[in-house]
Amino acid sequence: MKRIHYILLAAVMLLGACEKPVDFDPGEVKPYVVMISKPVSDSLMSVYVGYSRFFLDNRNFGTVTDATVTLSDGTGSYTGVYDPRGFLLPGGYYYYEDDYWAGDSVFYGGYTFTLRPQPGDTLRLTATVPGYDKMVSATTTMPRMPEVEVLDLVVDTGKGNYYDEYGGYYSKSDYYYKVRFKVKSHGNDYYSVSIKRTAGWVRGTYGIMYWDTVNMRNVYFSVNDPLVNSHDLVDAIDGYDGSFYGDEMAFSSELFQNGEHEFTAIFSVWPDIDGMDYVHIPLQLEVKGLSKELYRYEQTSANAEYDSFDNLFSEPVQVICNIDGGIGVFGGATKKTYIMPEPRIGTFSHDDGYYFKKKRK
Repeated sequence: MKRIHYILLAAVMLLGACEKPVDFDPGEVKPYVVMISKPVSDSLMSVYVGYSRFFLDNRNFGTVTDATVTLSDGTGSYTGVYDPRGFLLPGGYYYYEDDYWAGDSVFYGGYTFTLRPQPGDTLRLTATVPGYDKMVSATTTMPRMPEVEVLDLVVDTGKGNYYDEYGGYYSKSDYYYKVRFKVKSHGNDYYSVSIKRTAGWVRGTYGIMYWDTVNMRNVYFSVNDPLVNSHDLVDAIDGYDGSFYGDEMAFSSELFQNGEHEFTAIFSVWPDIDGMDYVHIPLQLEVKGLSKELYRYEQTSANAEYDSFDNLFSEPVQVICNIDGGIGVFGGATKKTYIMPEPRIGTFSHDDGYYFKKKRK
């Protein structure tokens, strides 16, 4: 059997010119059936079914087109219909010959259903793949609808100039926003939060420009809160505080006091369209309630993807899956969108608008 040799290049950095070849025998690696579905309340469902791939295999991921996929919700059973553009993943980064792009997202072949799940529904998903000796299955319960109250929105027009900690000189032309919101829970619940702004403007009668309130896009925001701060070894070594920064923040209500918690998020928008009033730019707060399995899958898969420490010397991250007989995830979400209130104009500290991991002095 062909053997594969690895040379630990990192050992050269740590131990000088020493090189140690390590024999590695992959053996017979049999692929698993992969099933992924993340239904959202009151939306049509879709399911991806494919095969896993050995990490040294550079072939494209394939979609199984002849599986029998069945969904039940306790009141009826539904059979999925294969569609080459049936499964959409946001933020696609890779292009394969059989995939289709949709803006910043990518379509994969998938099985679609006419069912629109509701909060509290218990769903069971099964798939039979020709030539695979196991039927894969999974169950999830759609979470309750999130309860959120937007408390305050402040906008700082950011005028003025400043020097950063490295001596760089900047003009504060961005508009900075600070939103306070409260999340209420009735148990141990799981959530994700994103903030959206208009994607642009539309030209109306007589050439007058209006904000586009239909097409919205995520913005990156920072939250410095013990419930969402992420501390790791690299942060500790570099002296950063580990505050959250990203375009979607996930958390649980496990540490809520009296069943509720208040968050403060800061983000900025660069006024790139002349003549538009950015004080009144359309903004939305999108909150999702997540099933436990979807929350754990998203958290562990993010850790696996963004682990910044040297992977040769760290333990592998185990991604949580809930597919019986295969791998993947079947987890639901409920979604509620809140229109941001009219902002008040004020001044607040926003030097960390772009630098979420602010270095401690």
